[in-house]
Amino acid sequence: MKKQLLLGSALLAAISVFPQNGHIKQRPVSVGNIANQIAAKFAMEPANAVTKLKEVTGPILNPTESERSASLPPSTINWNLLTGSMNIYGMLLSETQPLQYNDNVNAVSYIHRKSATYTPSPVLPASALSGVIVAMISTNWGSTFDSTCLWSDATNWGRYPQGAIYNPTGNTNIANAYVVGSGPTVAGSFSGNFYASKQLNVFNNVASTAPNAQQFFPFAQTGSVTNHGWSRCSFSSTDDGVMRSAGLLQADNTTLAALRGYAIAKGVFTGGTFTWSTDTIIPPALVEPATGDKVLGFAPQMAWNESGTVGYFVTLGALNSAVNSNIGQQPIIYKTTNSGTSWSLLSGIDFNSTAMQPILDHLATTNANTLLASPFFSDWDITVDANNKLHLGAVMFSHSSIHADSLNFLQQWDNGGELYRWGHTPGNRPYLYDFIGDGTAAWTYVTVDSISSEQAGATSGDPGFNENPWDDVAPGKTNNVDHRIQLGRTPDGQFLTFAWVESDTNFTNGGRKYNSIPNIKTRCMSIGSGTNMYQVSPTELNVTKVAAGTGTVNTNVASRATMHYMSPVTGSAAVSGTTVDIRTPLVVTNSNPFSQLTNNTTWYQNGKLSYVFSSITTTVNGVSENSKNSTSNSIIYPNPASNNAVLAIDLKDNSNVDVNVMNTVGQLVKTTKVQGQTGLNNINIDLKGLSAGIYMVNVKVDNATSTKKLIVE
Repeated sequence: MKKQLLLGSALLAAISVFPQNGHIKQRPVSVGNIANQIAAKFAMEPANAVTKLKEVTGPILNPTESERSASLPPSTINWNLLTGSMNIYGMLLSETQPLQYNDNVNAVSYIHRKSATYTPSPVLPASALSGVIVAMISTNWGSTFDSTCLWSDATNWGRYPQGAIYNPTGNTNIANAYVVGSGPTVAGSFSGNFYASKQLNVFNNVASTAPNAQQFFPFAQTGSVTNHGWSRCSFSSTDDGVMRSAGLLQADNTTLAALRGYAIAKGVFTGGTFTWSTDTIIPPALVEPATGDKVLGFAPQMAWNESGTVGYFVTLGALNSAVNSNIGQQPIIYKTTNSGTSWSLLSGIDFNSTAMQPILDHLATTNANTLLASPFFSDWDITVDANNKLHLGAVMFSHSSIHADSLNFLQQWDNGGELYRWGHTPGNRPYLYDFIGDGTAAWTYVTVDSISSEQAGATSGDPGFNENPWDDVAPGKTNNVDHRIQLGRTPDGQFLTFAWVESDTNFTNGGRKYNSIPNIKTRCMSIGSGTNMYQVSPTELNVTKVAAGTGTVNTNVASRATMHYMSPVTGSAAVSGTTVDIRTPLVVTNSNPFSQLTNNTTWYQNGKLSYVFSSITTTVNGVSENSKNSTSNSIIYPNPASNNAVLAIDLKDNSNVDVNVMNTVGQLVKTTKVQGQTGLNNINIDLKGLSAGIYMVNVKVDNATSTKKLIVE
């Protein structure tokens, strides 16, 4: 009898490590706290710090890409020197948006704290120099950039800058556009936020002296702007001419404090200046019993469609209505369909549902309940597709507890004597998921990729601290080297790009799974229809350690791709058969050796990224697939154009093609009707007599239509 009981206990123990999918679940060995990682992203450089270079733990290797790289499509990846910043602190947060592409004026902007050699005018006190904010502007995809001073203040110094280009309706001349930016300010301690603008008809080292071009808002209600802090997340510029940024509502905005909710700053250009106002989002969040604080994240994100009518506001946290697997650091999602006039809280991703069980199968259960797992969202980003659906790309830890006081704690695993936040074994590694929805139905998801490494520790004693490539400038503090998930979309939302960083653990020290030699990887998703609605290209690109035939090698970024950003709007897709080419603005910031408080260099990628799909089906709204593919995949060139342009369209059969050109108020100004033939058709679009500006071109084949933007010069 005793033997039977022992056998029964052993069998029960064995069964308990098998999830429903039949794979063995590796059990965690300890619990970690994410609090230090959160605090590190609110860092401010220490005063009078002495830089101490950390001894490199091993050689940084740049191995050649694997054999499969030979079959990659011909990207034209090209990294060039862009600029510098006096230190690395402005780039700590991946949710900041300093790099942006504006398709209306075909310009790229990059907002940063000035370099060590940049001298503003008038000259500022030495203590204020690192707070000067500079904008870099390119109208030729980064072949050349011009710099212009955006913010310069002797008292309130800019930090964590972000921004974008504002373009007046119908304008195609960069000289009539403005660069606009925001960020927190410091005057000894954090003091408020700056909102700055400058017309792009002059490029110099003088911040604009135009009325209200340099606006400072302290931690107090100021007109229509509520008391808020940390306006450094998700800066956006939409075609309705509205600039937006996300900040925090706290009792004490000078540091991490009890978070009440969020502020959405809104800038509108009127009477030659930008007028700022704020909306607020106050989530009904779970409250920690011990502190009385809401369970909310400090880095909210927004994403908008091109027109600015549909937008989403997302933060991490736990709703007070959450139960079981939905209690945790998970997305709280708001939506607007009227340009932000009102916001609605959507039903969130239901991890208690059967549909989400495959995700839970890759997570560890909590310590108190071995039948319950809860996702702990780590790095993430969002975008909006052609159908106005939200895409939330994320990797996830495993919660060790769902108690309201313990939601910063996660499970950790042992692998080869090292402690990790994933086991790094089959089924237990970082997976990049794309969660998709709009609030009208249950959320779905697509697995985009798996990732081979994780963040190196940021505090002395943390797992992987000695593998962190950055120096130690204050005892126990280095920069986070995390996945930095970035999502971008083409202007029409038909193609989404996912970018992240990881290290090839075949070449890390001792094969460790920390992000010590980071490179940027990208994948692309096509927005289609039916059973092929969200197709991920099998092409995975290494954008910094460039494979043969896909671009030019630059050893300054190869295996050194820290602090990267991707523009939330990429170039338009050029589709040829099943190959999709997308110009994709990316930046990397680093130094050699990695030193936080020295001048760090930013490198810019200005080439196309090429992806191969099994098929291209960008059908939406149930329209005939062949016809819709033809209209959606058609290309207008050149763009910008002057007297005429060409519509290149591939037809599956003989069909009528209607081309209607409309101005920005919807008036029909040109029309062309052609009997198209099966195969490639090049249809001339007469633009003579049209004034310079932005036009919308409606292409119709049978009952399928697609609208494209055309700039006439």
